[in-house]
Amino acid sequence: MAVLYDIIVVNTDPTCSNSITQQVSATGCPQNVLVRISPYSTAIGPFDIYTGTTATTAVYSAQTRTQMIAGVVLPLYDPVACLTPTPSVTPTNTPTPSFTPTPTATPAVTSTPTPTLTPSPTPIFDFAYLFIEPQTGSTELGQYLYDSGINFFGFTNLSSPDTENPIQFNTDMNTYIGFSGWTGGTFPAVRTQQVPQSTGGLDAYGNAIVEFNFTTHEVPAGTVNSQAWYMWIIPTGSTNGGIQTLIDYNNESSPNDLIAVNTEGNLRTNTFTYSGGTIPAGTYRIYTTFTDVAFYLSNNNDIYFKGNTVT
Repeated sequence: MAVLYDIIVVNTDPTCSNSITQQVSATGCPQNVLVRISPYSTAIGPFDIYTGTTATTAVYSAQTRTQMIAGVVLPLYDPVACLTPTPSVTPTNTPTPSFTPTPTATPAVTSTPTPTLTPSPTPIFDFAYLFIEPQTGSTELGQYLYDSGINFFGFTNLSSPDTENPIQFNTDMNTYIGFSGWTGGTFPAVRTQQVPQSTGGLDAYGNAIVEFNFTTHEVPAGTVNSQAWYMWIIPTGSTNGGIQTLIDYNNESSPNDLIAVNTEGNLRTNTFTYSGGTIPAGTYRIYTTFTDVAFYLSNNNDIYFKGNTVT
């Protein structure tokens, strides 16, 4: 069932105070809309943007004219499309890793100018994908990868893709992502997070929005019922060709008290071209901390991740 959203762009210039309203029907999870103004518009801004079924939720505030011409991304959700199965963990053999070490405002509509709002589909390369590999699934995943004829058996089996041979790395990652279990159950469904293409404003958790760094993502407590490895797989287009060298995280239910950690250098240096159906086809990099156990986490509390640095 489609959900009808109102999108309002408010020009907060005190000499103007105009607003523009447009309705968009959402059928995806998410369905992303690029909101921008025409480069021929004389509006100066700054601009506030509201969206919601009642158009009362402020998503962006104080966006500059330059940012609005480039466009900002609004993720819209159809709740029916977003339904996923509740994870159900079936314990299996569990080898233990051994490692060495924005404020909101009510829009004031005073006039109806010539519409300059142009929603259009956002490119798929504006998202990051979070894969969660639980220790309870190590045997199932390891057997699948072994049967596939590769020498990468999953991070919970203390194994890594071949980072020395780019061709084999591509095969390893395509096989890994092609695992049929990434749909919920023992293995949580793949999670997505927006990667902003411009800097400005705060995200839903009050953290700064920085271009090419994915915004704050929450993994609610109990999503995974065992220790698990967390891997971010991000299209090279989302980071403008750069590499996500640092990722922030917190596993104590605090989205604003984040710790920055380095992503593993050999893994992030390699790219691979995925052609299956688990995530959109494209060229990607994988970011985690293996063999450093920073991203080998329990999920007793809410876990938060956020992109920190792209170089």
